[in-house]
Amino acid sequence: MIRYEVSYSHPHRHSISFKATFPSSGFHQIQLQLPSWRPGRYELGNFAKNILHWKAFASNGEQLSYRKITKDLWEVDTNGSPVVHITYDYYAADLNAGSSYLDEEMLYINPVNCFFFDPLQTNKKYHVTFHLPDEYQLACGLHKESNHVLLAENFDELADAPLIASAKLQHVSYVCNNITFHIWMKGDVIPDKEKLARDFQLFTQAHFDIFGDIPCNEYHFLFHFPSHFIRHGVEHHNSTVIAMGPATEFVSGNGYADLLAISCHELFHTWNVKSIRPIEMMPYDFTKENYSELGYVAEGITTYYGDYLLYRCGLMNEDGWQNVLAEAIQEHMLNQGRFNLSVAQSSIETWLDGYTPGIPWRKVSIYNEGCLIAYIADALIKKFTNNQKSLDDVMRLMYERFGKTGIGYSSADYKFILEEVGGFSFDEIFVKLYNGTSDYMPYIIQALEINGYQLMEGPSPKYSESNLGMSIDETGGKNTISFILKDGPADQAGLWYSDEVISINGIHAYKNMQSLLRLGGSELTVEFSRKNKTKKAVLLNGQEVFMKRYFVAKKSSITSSTEG
Repeated sequence: MIRYEVSYSHPHRHSISFKATFPSSGFHQIQLQLPSWRPGRYELGNFAKNILHWKAFASNGEQLSYRKITKDLWEVDTNGSPVVHITYDYYAADLNAGSSYLDEEMLYINPVNCFFFDPLQTNKKYHVTFHLPDEYQLACGLHKESNHVLLAENFDELADAPLIASAKLQHVSYVCNNITFHIWMKGDVIPDKEKLARDFQLFTQAHFDIFGDIPCNEYHFLFHFPSHFIRHGVEHHNSTVIAMGPATEFVSGNGYADLLAISCHELFHTWNVKSIRPIEMMPYDFTKENYSELGYVAEGITTYYGDYLLYRCGLMNEDGWQNVLAEAIQEHMLNQGRFNLSVAQSSIETWLDGYTPGIPWRKVSIYNEGCLIAYIADALIKKFTNNQKSLDDVMRLMYERFGKTGIGYSSADYKFILEEVGGFSFDEIFVKLYNGTSDYMPYIIQALEINGYQLMEGPSPKYSESNLGMSIDETGGKNTISFILKDGPADQAGLWYSDEVISINGIHAYKNMQSLLRLGGSELTVEFSRKNKTKKAVLLNGQEVFMKRYFVAKKSSITSSTEG
């Protein structure tokens, strides 16, 4: 058994102290690995940059020599000691759903950030003791030996079990299909706990309606409600961490709807990716990138169901669902990376810059594009089976054949099940959409029609009625260009991302951008700043609608409106 002790003395310094004991198993040297990335975010995390004061000792207290082999792999000379003790500090100052954080009110740890493992002994059990104030509750999906002591069967289980310890945790639970679901909340403003439990029970049941059971004995939602802006969730085997702020926005209204959506999304991951896992990640290799083209399944299908299940169980109304579809279409059409990389290729690219905007026009989102193709696939299956089958049946079979058996799936496996359920060939969808850069729009329109909807278009004030082919971000007292349409008027005039617009036709731009962009005439003179240099550009007003706003509406409502 590998034993860990976790403590801290000056919480305002955000420094967590670790002491671990690893059996040397008779080796002259042992290697200790810190993970290079964390599941749920497919990019290298470089967690070792947060390590301080790393030391190794023999069982008699003698300090042992060591060397770093890679950025996150340490090799220790055992000198015949039956065990190796290591001590180190980890700097935990990032409060989000995937990191670790310490302050005067809370210890929050995502173990994959800061716990070591022996690559030759990954199946050793872990015994972790936390030295915490007596009044602290500890919320975690691991088995508790006592109030502040956790046990893990192996490193994979430990790495996938985030925890929050605090005297200010609030808790509510509900039961669905004889499984207890815990909701733990840390923050100054807490939503209505009873309403939260009722609503969570509704969308949880919708998951069970698809899969039948859940691959865990209990489940934990761990919520951070900070005062700063954040919207972030990370999935785990029998838990999720979700950070939503500012906290006051998530008590009611649109903020609460966002809270339900991200929670439903992360719960779906319990089946899709934590259980139904791409073959390249079965098992996880924490030492390097785990490349896979299947982000369109792992994240795309999860994004689709994260909203769709809320609609199906009554937590999202018809207008809300139509807006979800319209926004996904809008995002797709505005992303000019769709002409460069397919969604399968973009899944590989997450390891480079998948979680930042990256350079313009390079890639697409595995979340959004994967969601749209999931919607298309679902509609086609319904059409070809006369509504007897749907994507639900595909995911149920994926769970039975891969999730429950512990076998990773390939794109060929996924395609086979799509065709088995749908009864028709998915060759065209895979060639043109998943693996190609063909136009999605004909397939989107067909899918909408199958489901009784119609796509409508109109001018988009957000992207200026002057058809200038750019978008302006008017936050922070600045007017910053956040989008440029390739070959549009703004692009042809030499404007670019991050340029700050100062004036238009000599009129200072301040909280009046849209009115200035609608100035008459065949051209506009734009004064802008780029890297502290002031420049001018002349934009010719577009002769056609470059930017459109998309709407989704029920066919019946369109017909009624037209007839009226």
